Amino acid sequence: MAKDLPYFKFFCSEWNDGDITLETYKIQGLFINICSYYWSKECNVSFDKLIKRFKFSEEIDVLFAEKLIKRKGNYVSISFLDEQKEERDLISKKNSLAGKKSAEKRRLNKEIQRKSNENPTSVEITFNEKSTIKRREEKKRKYIPDLEVFMVYLKDYLKEEPERYSKVRQRMIDTYNAWFENDWKDGNDKNIKNWKTKAIMQLRYIK
Repeated sequence: MAKDLPYFKFFCSEWNDGDITLETYKIQGLFINICSYYWSKECNVSFDKLIKRFKFSEEIDVLFAEKLIKRKGNYVSISFLDEQKEERDLISKKNSLAGKKSAEKRRLNKEIQRKSNENPTSVEITFNEKSTIKRREEKKRKYIPDLEVFMVYLKDYLKEEPERYSKVRQRMIDTYNAWFENDWKDGNDKNIKNWKTKAIMQLRYIK
């Protein structure tokens, strides 16, 4: 995580409105240092390791008591960073799939080129077909946001309902992935031209 993404998202409004600002500056400083360490360790830090590094104190006890940091067995969890890591993992998986598709396209292009050299009369038709497909793909990409952009938009849309966002977050991630795998088409196999409107409509079906 530290190599792939050496920083995490820090939303000023969430910090200013969060419970952390009710604590002393000493506790706030300790919390942000723990967040930095937790992220650099790919959100995988044991309780023992945390205490060994930051020492058990009244301040760190407050962070656990207020559930700003949670304990899961012998490991700790910081919710907002876990969510970001999950989203980054999904984006990485999507990029990996896109890379494989790109490699397959390159292989097919080489095969087309080889066949066109063997059969020159088919060159014009083949290139026209490739050009049409390329234009369609470029046009389609204009309507497809990254997963991160998609989720930030929904979070902003539901900023007055943070609990609802937490409940629908995973369902909307699944929805995004389903649309993406279906060449940005909905469940009825229709092209999604305005994804923001479509996403809001989808929220109405999730209770």
